Amino acid sequence: MSASTYDMRGHYAGFVSRLVAFLIDRGIAAGIIAVVVAVSGYLFNLVGLSVATCTYSPTFAGIVCGAAQLMLGLFALTFAPLYTIIFWTLAGQTPGKYLLGLRIYQMDGHRLTFRRSLRRYVGYWLSAIAFGLGFFWIIIDDERQGFHDKFADTCVVYAWDAFQNQRLINRLSMKIFRSRFLQNPEAFYARGMTVEDTNEELEGD
Repeated sequence: MSASTYDMRGHYAGFVSRLVAFLIDRGIAAGIIAVVVAVSGYLFNLVGLSVATCTYSPTFAGIVCGAAQLMLGLFALTFAPLYTIIFWTLAGQTPGKYLLGLRIYQMDGHRLTFRRSLRRYVGYWLSAIAFGLGFFWIIIDDERQGFHDKFADTCVVYAWDAFQNQRLINRLSMKIFRSRFLQNPEAFYARGMTVEDTNEELEGD
């Protein structure tokens, strides 16, 4: 069996790896939002304005307070969607997906356009309907598509090769085989097998 058989590139990504990537991205987005809000609050405090407790009023300070709260609120609401859509469009993967070796493509093999990325993000809400059924659909779908993927005609695939992983599996398999062979060599000889035979087979992979 050739090594290319175990190349994971192009294989549809499963539910767990996509979930981990999603959680990483949510953590990154939440962290950035928290830092921006904290730094903004600190800067406003330097001029005697507490964005967390102030209220809007017709005065200059009240207007500045209202504007600051509005801008920070809009930033907190829009950052995660923009973060996701922009990375999908420019790189085909968010930082979370990059770390997990995943990439998003259109089903025809092309990279996502901004319009397709926006459509896919809207599809997230479709997947969230009915207690997240659209996300869990990835588990049973042959092409590992959630409702948002089907809505946008996209798929998520592995973008890295798994040669090293397969070699590790081969080494572990050899250790198990040798252990069993030493415990009961007669059973293997009866089947016409030797340790050398299996060595050649696995090393050939």
